[in-house]
Amino acid sequence: PPGPLSTSQVLKAAFPGSDAASVECPIHIIPQGTEPRWILAGVPRNSVSVLRSWRPFNLGSRIKWGAVVGATSLGFLPRLPGVINAKVQLGLSYWRQKLPGFRDDWTPVVHVGNASHTRKAIVFFVGSVGQIEAVVKVPLVDGASSAILNEAEMLLHLRSAQYLPRVLFRDEERGIAAQSWLEGRPVSRELTSAHMHLLSLFAVPGGTTRVSDQRAAIAASLDQSDLPYDRALLARAMEFLDFDEVLPQFIEHRDFAPWNLKRLANGQTGALDWEWAIPNSLPCQDIFRFFYIQDALFNGPGNVWQTVTGSPLLQAYYRRFSISSEALQPLAMHYLLRVLCMDWLSGNTRLADYSFRQIGMLVKLRESTTKTY
Repeated sequence: PPGPLSTSQVLKAAFPGSDAASVECPIHIIPQGTEPRWILAGVPRNSVSVLRSWRPFNLGSRIKWGAVVGATSLGFLPRLPGVINAKVQLGLSYWRQKLPGFRDDWTPVVHVGNASHTRKAIVFFVGSVGQIEAVVKVPLVDGASSAILNEAEMLLHLRSAQYLPRVLFRDEERGIAAQSWLEGRPVSRELTSAHMHLLSLFAVPGGTTRVSDQRAAIAASLDQSDLPYDRALLARAMEFLDFDEVLPQFIEHRDFAPWNLKRLANGQTGALDWEWAIPNSLPCQDIFRFFYIQDALFNGPGNVWQTVTGSPLLQAYYRRFSISSEALQPLAMHYLLRVLCMDWLSGNTRLADYSFRQIGMLVKLRESTTKTY
């Protein structure tokens, strides 16, 4: 696996191309472990609007981050313990050429994403009065370019929708894309009717699909991976994917989670980070993502299946789209098997282990029910 990222590697990706007219600029680095997590260029106070938009869900992290935001707004960030202050040469010619309306007085703020096979940096450009003018995604590893460009393609595909950013430019050669800032407030971790309204907009008019159509792709992913899990159990789990009922087709966001959602000014919920999205998918995959990923990351009780079958909001949704109760276990198993492979590929063994445990629980539930009859 690649070693830790350095600040110079991140800045090289975030400010691409040779630039003879580069200028010396102060930067302030907020590290996470041995890597930079945030890089603020210029006057730190100009970056406050970006930092305020970042809302950790863990209470302890939220308190610490609040202190960082407060220190930044008061001009004290460079004095905080752990913050690294330096001066570097930054070139802006690429952004002058590519980013519509770019101004040299915009302040760049760089966020470094988590380690994964699609790892990226996000460059926020902040205007002179604190408004976020553009959000740019740049690849940090080879696999990130395709994800970034896929998001741009999805945003263009859905450009008539009011619940997502708009594309400003995309650079196919470098795997870079820019989008507008989606203004809004953070949402809670609870599922609400606003979430359900957004999910209903993902339905593909007239589109149909089957779980069994996805069996071959899941089988190939399992065969090509070096998963250390019980293959006999996985074989039993694959039997769920023989389900052949015709189901409605949906756009799948693939990372439908509170941190990728915002409450917009019109009261609706909007969605960010469409990098993994696909235009034609099975129903309920984003619902399962919403609950399973939170249960995994926040050490939940592990009772997601009971939640997704017992929620009145979800039951109404299933009825609206004619998703039978018999379809729910095959749909959930498809989700779990797919993310098992994805998380293992990304090196996230914690999430992969969680998915395997949930797979085992569903297999056990089905087999115990079958024996009852």
